[in-house]
Amino acid sequence: MLSILLLTYNDVRYLEGCLDSIQKHVAEPYEVILIDNGSKEEIPDSLRERFAWLKVIRSEKNLGFNAGNNFAARHASGEFLLILNIDTLLLTPLDSAIRLLQTDPKIGAVGAEARHANGKRRPSAGHFPKPHRLWLFKSLWVKPKVVWGASESQAFKVDWVEGSFLLTRSDDWNAIGGFNEDYFMFGNDVNYCRTVYQRGQVVVQCAAVKYVHFGGYGNSRMGNLYAGFRDYHKTFSSPAEQRNADLVLRIGLIFRIIAYGLWYFATRNKWVGDKLRSFIEVRKNWAHLTP
Repeated sequence: MLSILLLTYNDVRYLEGCLDSIQKHVAEPYEVILIDNGSKEEIPDSLRERFAWLKVIRSEKNLGFNAGNNFAARHASGEFLLILNIDTLLLTPLDSAIRLLQTDPKIGAVGAEARHANGKRRPSAGHFPKPHRLWLFKSLWVKPKVVWGASESQAFKVDWVEGSFLLTRSDDWNAIGGFNEDYFMFGNDVNYCRTVYQRGQVVVQCAAVKYVHFGGYGNSRMGNLYAGFRDYHKTFSSPAEQRNADLVLRIGLIFRIIAYGLWYFATRNKWVGDKLRSFIEVRKNWAHLTP
């Protein structure tokens, strides 16, 4: 019934916990496909032996998140696909989320409620990146309030759900064409969900399903974030809205460099300095960021 897709690249520290949580909480018939994205180190034999049902497929090069998941999906046989980050732990069964796709053809993708390692809720759904929301990136996140369907389903309509947990039908995935392989990572979840809406379906977050997501956002990937925003507007927006978004991103970038520069000058805080350098790097490489 369910194909769970995982990717790893030179890091298996979370793999055992992730697989344990799948084994504990997934009652439906499932397969787990792990793409080894060109790692230098092999998956430990101890894990392969303990989780003999794990299907490991090696790519000789790092395909990235988008192409890596597409590669995994081509080997999947399930009616449903779950894109799941390797640095996650399922905390609840998945039946509520799967049932939404089984009973409501209007739903094209389902997310779950994420938690930090300390148990506190962390954002995992958001608004589409309209130009006015790009002044403050935090405004893209949302705590869902719009109930979809019966209240007992605990489904809330959102624009997009995070790709650390994205459940969809295989048929819908194939019709959309999976993730855009023109880009290495970032923005794949937003773009996929926007295409779901273009097909006349909706995206929901299922509050009954919860998981821990250990991962964080590194400053070294700031360029990917800006590239993702620009790609979204290149793909889905009118020329006028694309220009507006680009202008907001450019002006906002200058303000961020000034603000973090003054902050760093006053405090010499390492975290602030790293953030400042990441924004300077984005500005320096602007011409090479899509589009």
